[in-house]
Amino acid sequence: MRLMNFYVDEAKKRVNVGLVTEDGVIDLNKAADAKGMKLPCDCGFCENHGTHLTMEKIIAAGDEGKAFVLQAAEGQPALPEDTLVHAPAVTNPEKIMCVGVNYRDHAAEANTDVPDYPVLFSKYRTALNCHNGEVPMPRAGENFDYEAELVVVIGKQCKHVSPEEALDYVFGYTIGNDVSMRKQFNTRLTQWITNKSPDGFAPVGPHIVTKDEVDCFDLDIKLYRNGVVKQHSNTKYMVANVPYIISYASQYFTFKPGDIIYTGTMAGVIMGKDTHDPWLEPGEEIVVEIEGIGRLRNIMA
Repeated sequence: MRLMNFYVDEAKKRVNVGLVTEDGVIDLNKAADAKGMKLPCDCGFCENHGTHLTMEKIIAAGDEGKAFVLQAAEGQPALPEDTLVHAPAVTNPEKIMCVGVNYRDHAAEANTDVPDYPVLFSKYRTALNCHNGEVPMPRAGENFDYEAELVVVIGKQCKHVSPEEALDYVFGYTIGNDVSMRKQFNTRLTQWITNKSPDGFAPVGPHIVTKDEVDCFDLDIKLYRNGVVKQHSNTKYMVANVPYIISYASQYFTFKPGDIIYTGTMAGVIMGKDTHDPWLEPGEEIVVEIEGIGRLRNIMA
């Protein structure tokens, strides 16, 4: 199953959920309303966020949510995806967790040791961005860079899980670009939160593909800068794989449905010791492509 979020108003304040099919995108909000259907779940989102159908509600409802999607979509018209304005793949995650230095070749190009345990940091919700979205470059910084990453979408509450059971808590996967600012104007020190979490620095999308259709252990990943491949690797080269990341992090805090995890990037970033490319400038196109999931496109602004 392949799902996406898209805006339905010019102000980009209202988001509907779509089922992506070979014929186009079925608006699940309109489909459910046309059939008088309501999502049967105890997800907790409905009480706090109203009855509007959201990606988080579908995720939290688990198998019931997937069955609801298929039933609502049956026989409904599809819209061409290129006529829709994408929203972030999730819009209301409680946590946006990221893993640093999770490929050996990236550690080598950064002149740093391979960590014994996952290096964790976070981004704020205001960093969320979407497919085809512009990435604003803060005035209080410079040396802007890209990082192509597989993103995990958590499917149910997760705490103190083992690596062996961790994938049971995954809903699916999407594509991310951990946009990074390597230098700040107003400090001599590197601050992870200001370097990694400015507004719009977490593009994610365009689709979420459910875990039954994706092998997270063997996915080809490429990043294109203005059409030229700059990063190319495979998730099989991760230092800490997806279940280990989830298990490790769950020992410290609780994941909730709709939370996302950026799983780290590979060699080829601009700051790499062997890279002599100029830093990103406004107007440049960055595309991250992951096998079986799709292509996430953004423009620096």
